[in-house]
Amino acid sequence: MGFAALARIWREFAGRHKGRFILGILALVVVSGLYALEIYMVRFIFDGLLNPSKNTSLEDFQRYMQRLRLDLVFPTNPERLFLYIPITLVLIFFFKGIFSYFGKYSVDRVGLCVITDLRDALYSRIMSQSHDFFADHPTGMLISRLISDIEWIKTSISEKLTELATAILSLLALIISAFWQDWRLTLLSMVTIPMVAFPLTRFSRKLRSTSRRSQEQMAVLSTRMKESISGIRIVQMFQMEDAEMARFSKSNRELLRASLKATRVMALTTPLMELIGGFAVAGILYYGHFRILSGHTTMGAFSAFLATLYAMYVPVKKLSQSNSIVQQAVSAAERSVELLDRPVAVVEVPGAATLPRFSDRIRFEDVVFTYDGERKVFDGLNLDVPKGETLAIVGSSGAGKTTLVNLLPRLFDVAGGRVAIDGYDVRQVSLKSLRGQIGMVTQETVLFDDTVEANIAYGHPGAPKTAIEEAARQALAHDFIMEMPEGYGTRIGEGGFSLSGGQRQRLAIARALLKNPPILILDEATSALDSESEYYVQQALFNLLKGRTTLVIAHRLATILNAHRIVVLDQGKVAEEGTHKSLLERGGLYAQLASMEFRATASSAFLLENPS
Repeated sequence: MGFAALARIWREFAGRHKGRFILGILALVVVSGLYALEIYMVRFIFDGLLNPSKNTSLEDFQRYMQRLRLDLVFPTNPERLFLYIPITLVLIFFFKGIFSYFGKYSVDRVGLCVITDLRDALYSRIMSQSHDFFADHPTGMLISRLISDIEWIKTSISEKLTELATAILSLLALIISAFWQDWRLTLLSMVTIPMVAFPLTRFSRKLRSTSRRSQEQMAVLSTRMKESISGIRIVQMFQMEDAEMARFSKSNRELLRASLKATRVMALTTPLMELIGGFAVAGILYYGHFRILSGHTTMGAFSAFLATLYAMYVPVKKLSQSNSIVQQAVSAAERSVELLDRPVAVVEVPGAATLPRFSDRIRFEDVVFTYDGERKVFDGLNLDVPKGETLAIVGSSGAGKTTLVNLLPRLFDVAGGRVAIDGYDVRQVSLKSLRGQIGMVTQETVLFDDTVEANIAYGHPGAPKTAIEEAARQALAHDFIMEMPEGYGTRIGEGGFSLSGGQRQRLAIARALLKNPPILILDEATSALDSESEYYVQQALFNLLKGRTTLVIAHRLATILNAHRIVVLDQGKVAEEGTHKSLLERGGLYAQLASMEFRATASSAFLLENPS
């Protein structure tokens, strides 16, 4: 892919800034021309200002003044050239500074805008992926791509873009100036170009591969940090701090080794350039010596040529150094393009219909689903859920309970059959109208580092405070919220770290109540709570379930005894269905699961009563 990835990013995201970019480049063209003119002024300094006897140089300077119409401002009086030459230099520096500022600001601004748009596009791509994507892409790795990789690209097409453009344009202007001054000497100096190009090409390939390894190792390190920091309570309680630090240190050292390989390659570039440049300068000095002695050129003219060649070294050196940065940016761009090109499994069909307010039933019709394309989680599953019913879904671990409810809001898509709401295939309606009618409360409550009020109103910005408080009251959360330092304005920390499990769950229920969806999914909503917390959460759930069609998943059978109907999943299909009593009387799979649950509860109670 190589530079094509970087070029694609620039092409896709720089289009809207094309006018500003062109103006910036034109300004840098002027800067490059003035830079070449600044170097060429060495001739007039040596042969005119410092050695007035060289009349030919004075005549040349007067001729240039006339061509530029500057003789109208500064009359070409040879006796006053000692003033005109310094004034000309001052004007060159003045205009070069003005155009340099405008050009650098314009090009850098375009680069920063491109980076901002790219980061938005990558984040949007990640947020639109289905849940199987996140199983293959750890959070730390995604964060690394959005931050570390983007920073490398930013360095290349924002911070280094102006430097690269200035270096290339300056080099072109100096080459033109050198050919115009003495084409023979210029051709002689060009002999060294192949000597430089070959090793630079080799270095570029090596640097790109080492940079990719370094960036991949940075993603591993980010994942390590995310896992250990987010699970700090478990780490500390199991006294695994030393082990986690050792694991982090190992990944950090691997990142160091990968980075040092790239650093070695970059460090070789400058001395190689200087060595080859030294040979070129030696040959030119030897040739120039005889040209001056034979009277074919003057000291000033040769000095100007030497100054031009020496000035070329500056942009060439910048280009070689920037090449190292660009190669690392190319590697980062390839990873970014891979993410941009990652297909989204769940997409809206063109002209997707708006799902009307739920009014009749939910149907799973001959549903087939697989994660890996081989082992089927569901194979011809059928299920009908009429409006207003509370349906409990049970089954052994791995039976597909959570997968089944995730198919309803299209967190995954079926591989065969269909899921329908009121006869509408969920794949044919807009995601907004579909997910807007479904609420979800899960075991792993997701809260954000924001205020209590903002967390309850998540998805409903601008919701009236009265509605937020009413939702909290129904969720039995209002009392403990008012005991917090700033009430509803209290920040709860990342993931609601400052709250108990029951309090976090009741805030999640309040959020679902505020949304007021006609369809509700409860996924293990009370499995991780103690008895007291579960009591309050169950009361809050009772308020939440009123008047809604609910799909309940629970391992703890006590939480589903009041369901209208229970379905048992086994081997990709509905194995049994009925009420708790009828399923127990049948003595099938549900009865076995219930027996295991009751035995486990009894065993736990016995151990608590008889610890010895």
